[in-house]
Amino acid sequence: MDDEMDQRTDQEESNKSGEAGVEPNSLPDDSAGYALTERAAWHLLEKRAEDLVVLDLRGRSDVCDFFLIASGNSKTQVQALAKHMHKSLLGAGHRPKGLEGMDSGRWALLDFFDVVVHIFQTDVREYFQLEKLWGDAPRLDLDSAWFALPETAGRHPDLNFTTTSGADRAD
Repeated sequence: MDDEMDQRTDQEESNKSGEAGVEPNSLPDDSAGYALTERAAWHLLEKRAEDLVVLDLRGRSDVCDFFLIASGNSKTQVQALAKHMHKSLLGAGHRPKGLEGMDSGRWALLDFFDVVVHIFQTDVREYFQLEKLWGDAPRLDLDSAWFALPETAGRHPDLNFTTTSGADRAD
């Protein structure tokens, strides 16, 4: 009985590392889901989204592999962020399976199967605290400096990362 419990505990511990070959805290990686997450983040930054966070939910959720969470400062900005990202990803061949809140402007959710994007007004994001809900998930904070890194640009040769990075960004 004790051996059986030890085996079950060992199996549960190994499951916490996610899917086969995926170790926790391994962001960024070469998966298609992460590439889509990074692309979505870029399009949000084009419209000045704030506080972008990627949560790696592999092995923690059956719903998706990644959450991308971002904030906008107003109803209008949240709507603009969601519409711009949606349009840009459609143009790149990524069709969402679901959209929620695109018109309300408080919280927009765009579900791209492996990636779920949450765009919140700041006060709504603070209320729901998704980062704390998934506090055990590996986390990566993204900003325009992330996209200035050569390795990031190498993963997305078709995107022009100079439009929002540092001094190139018009305020």
